[in-house]
Amino acid sequence: MNVQQYKNIILPLLQESFDERESANLFKYTLEDYFKKRYLDIKDISLNDDEMEELNYIYEKISNHYPIQYIFNKADFYGLEFYVDENVLIPRPETEELVHWILTDNVDTQSSAYLLDIGTGSGCIPISIKKNKPAWNIAALDISEHALKVAEQNAEKNDVKIEFILDDILKKSHDSRLTTYDFIVSNPPYIPIKEKDVMSVSTVHFEPHMALFVEDATPLIFYDKIADFALSHLAKKGKLYFELNEFNANDVKDLLQQKGFLNIEIKKDFAGKDRMLRAEK
Repeated sequence: MNVQQYKNIILPLLQESFDERESANLFKYTLEDYFKKRYLDIKDISLNDDEMEELNYIYEKISNHYPIQYIFNKADFYGLEFYVDENVLIPRPETEELVHWILTDNVDTQSSAYLLDIGTGSGCIPISIKKNKPAWNIAALDISEHALKVAEQNAEKNDVKIEFILDDILKKSHDSRLTTYDFIVSNPPYIPIKEKDVMSVSTVHFEPHMALFVEDATPLIFYDKIADFALSHLAKKGKLYFELNEFNANDVKDLLQQKGFLNIEIKKDFAGKDRMLRAEK
């Protein structure tokens, strides 16, 4: 059976869960990842029985909304490739914008700058920054041992050196290796549990909840604790960067103002949503 004939079988399966355009894209990108070739180079080849059996299994998982990034353990972020699995969030384009803001906002920063990423997950934020600022001293922490193993793998994969620290930012005492930083950045859990019903099936069912959700009664808990940490661990005039929930961005700004942070700026993402914040100590 050639690819075009196989496509006529698989597209109806995908269209039970996705619209016509997305189904076609999923079919195409899956084949490209599977064969590691462009679709134009494989669209007319014949598939053997083993290939079809493996592809059938993959497409069935995709039709059940299992993320394709977890199937192939691969996600692209800021021009780099990252290993991902169910222990870490799949990197988002909005987070790329946060990284880009940090880099372009600090073009002239001294080469010996210190940066800490809190809740690093796959390590996409610190690794992308280190790749572009190789002289910076960068550390990253996470509460999950499994996430840190993924992040360490990604640092090695992308040939950068990051100090990874297992720690819980919500606790009062912290690892002694956590020092003073010029920059602290975080994309913390910020989605209230009540918003689960309006989120994509793939995110709710397969991505790690501890990296996504906060209790409805305390939606700003991570911003609050990280801000307190930053007050004692940021250098003078040091900068704090957050990714935000668009629905409580101004609440985070008010919180930081109450704590004494200065020059607070909320920045919109490519979709016009309030998704990033910068503040100075």
